[in-house]
Order: sequence, then C-alpha cells, then structure tokens
Amino acid sequence: MKRISGIALLTLGALATCTGAFAQQLKANIPFEFTVGNTTMPAGEYSVWSPVHDLIELRNANNQSIAIVTGNQSYEELKSKSGGQLVFAKYGDQYFLDHVHCPSVIALNLDIATGKAEKRARARSLEAKNPSDGQKTLVAMR
Repeated sequence: MKRISGIALLTLGALATCTGAFAQQLKANIPFEFTVGNTTMPAGEYSVWSPVHDLIELRNANNQSIAIVTGNQSYEELKSKSGGQLVFAKYGDQYFLDHVHCPSVIALNLDIATGKAEKRARARSLEAKNPSDGQKTLVAMR
C-alpha cells in the first residue's frame, strides 16, 4: 500500500512539474481581425499559452473571445531569438494564424492546423491568381 501511495505521489509531482512548463502565458497585441481554425477573433490584446502538448489557447484581454486550436510541434528556425512570434497567413483581407514560435517556451512552438475557412480563402486566392496572397505577417509576443 505504501508503495502505491509513493508511486501516486511521484506521478502527481511529475505532472505538476510538466504542467508548470506549459502554463507560462505570453501576451500579443494583434492589430487586425484574424481566424484561428474556424473561429474569427477581433483585433486586440491576447494572452497565448499551451495548457497541454500540441494545443494553443488564445484569450483576449476581456475574456470574451477564446480560441483553442491544435497544432504540430514546430521545428522551423525562429526569425527572432529574443521573443516569441505569431505568424499569420493573409489571403485577401483575411488573416489566419499559421505558426506560433517562442524560443523560451518549447510548448509554444506549433504549426497550427489549417481550418476550413483558410482552405476556402486559399482556394479563392488561387482562382484569382493574386500574387500577394499567402504572405506571412509577424506579430511579436512578450
């Protein structure tokens, strides 16, 4: 019985340690409306964090807009070694969260899964043959 209790305490301690690594929040001021997955978010101040592996939560300052999206661990080299970045793809006048990069929090390095809205916008862009579509826009996190 003591052995089971000891293992349970060790497991809980390990989980608490891992959760602390994911719990760091970063802030970003996003100056444009954007889409995460299939959720449209207004411009504004956001907190960005990873509650669990391969998952990102964005929450605006007044907690009225929340998006939770999955992604794959990103190994792309960061353009900035000092601070994190949110990378958006732009099609027409729509922005879509594409990547989250953060050198100080490994859990915040994700390639965001493409949602249906982005797939539709990309298809319209290809049909219109707009060369500026698909460009990347960077927003710094602090």
